[in-house]
Amino acid sequence: MTAIDTRPVPPKPGTDAWARIFTASKAAAILGLSPWESPRSIWHKMRGDVPSDDGKNTDVKSRGHYLEDGLISWWQDRHPELKRVRRQWFAELGAWAAATPDAAAWTVQRPRDGRAPAVVMDAKTSRNDDEWGVPGTDEVPAYYAAQLQWQMHVTGAQRAYIALLTTRLDFREYVIDYDPDTAKALARIAYEFYLSTLDEQAAPPLDDHVATFDTLKRLHPDIEADSQVEIPEDMARAFVDAQAAKKAAEAAERAAKSAVLDAMGDTRLAVYGGQVVARRQGNKTSVSLVGVAKSIEPKE
Repeated sequence: MTAIDTRPVPPKPGTDAWARIFTASKAAAILGLSPWESPRSIWHKMRGDVPSDDGKNTDVKSRGHYLEDGLISWWQDRHPELKRVRRQWFAELGAWAAATPDAAAWTVQRPRDGRAPAVVMDAKTSRNDDEWGVPGTDEVPAYYAAQLQWQMHVTGAQRAYIALLTTRLDFREYVIDYDPDTAKALARIAYEFYLSTLDEQAAPPLDDHVATFDTLKRLHPDIEADSQVEIPEDMARAFVDAQAAKKAAEAAERAAKSAVLDAMGDTRLAVYGGQVVARRQGNKTSVSLVGVAKSIEPKE
């Protein structure tokens, strides 16, 4: 008799069916931790209100795709005690949720009972090495920590690894252990969020995330001629005041930049008390002034 695999077939990434499933990247978004998505943007994507792929960051996505296999191979070489699991699709919480780690593994001497992998692993490339702590620790960006807790909770793994390629092309490894309390709380929040996508009146509140703004622009691409909507006074004032504040801030920035450029002359760096404040760098037509300091520390 031929055995039949009854496990669900995963939807293809990028499809509408895939967008409706709660996966690890969405975990960071609904917690407000993701640099790329917001609760509101994910909510509309999961409902199918807007396409799941906005066509942005194609270079970043391609880089991750091409480098993933190399990072996994490097990680495997570091861990001969682990044997990679072929399966990369886990849906133990039900059809609404899934985990798709870049790699999963059992120990070489794994017990026969149980399907859960011992560890999961994600491959990442860094655009800002300052976000990452000491290699070998769990000092990773909060949005990746949330993703890995989700991966472990769904798969049953007790440990997660991140194989990182830094901006200097160095390999680093980070280790995150499963936190049951954190993961269970995340799962409750995730399920409530999933249920909210079934109710068109349950949209998350608006915020100042770029993803929210971009999603709202894509949500209503058509413009009805000779149409208008009455908005509240506080909304109208907030919009007009924000536009004025933006212009004032831009003018203040130009004035400050002009003063710094005038003081710098031909020098490369502007410093205060040993702290680099700004640097001049060449561009195609002249030079640019790039801010370096995030805040100014008082002199001792």
